[in-house]
Amino acid sequence: MSDDGWTWELSSTAEDDLDGLSPTDQDRILDKLDEIVSSPWRDPPDYGEPLQNSPYKKIRVGEFRLSVSFRQDDRRLVVARIKRRGGAYTADDD
Repeated sequence: MSDDGWTWELSSTAEDDLDGLSPTDQDRILDKLDEIVSSPWRDPPDYGEPLQNSPYKKIRVGEFRLSVSFRQDDRRLVVARIKRRGGAYTADDD
């Protein structure tokens, strides 16, 4: 909810992912994260969808998928990865 003090942060990997996107896509993703943590209607964890065989949840933002975790103890949404839909569910080779 809006007064519960949720914040969001990007992992260093997610920062690198975001840096590789166009300014328009960056703004869209950052706006969505702000919307999620400030929503008066839904708690941030309600936005996450389960991922099979993963400790993360996913959040859809247009053609992008964000792998996230919700830390209830300090009310943080942590973005682990940002990938285009087509590559979001494949293993990294790096």
